[in-house]
Amino acid sequence: MRRTRPVDDGVPRLKDHKVPVVELICRFCERHCAHERKLLVKAFGASVSFGEIRRRMAMGCERMQTPQGDKCGAHFPCLSRGLVDGS
Repeated sequence: MRRTRPVDDGVPRLKDHKVPVVELICRFCERHCAHERKLLVKAFGASVSFGEIRRRMAMGCERMQTPQGDKCGAHFPCLSRGLVDGS
């Protein structure tokens, strides 16, 4: 039996992102990577949140889990520019 997770409509999801390439950039470690959207959909599913993708891509970042919380600077520049439908 498959578990269903509640869906928060306010969270940006991969299915809402229509650009063919998704970039992840970190302010602190200068990480910069770009992935084809269709490969991300294949790996994580279309309804995955960008927060979950960020956590998986930044795995191993020592700033991700600090006593003060998440201090990792990894982000998706496309989200801050408002390129996600419905935002």
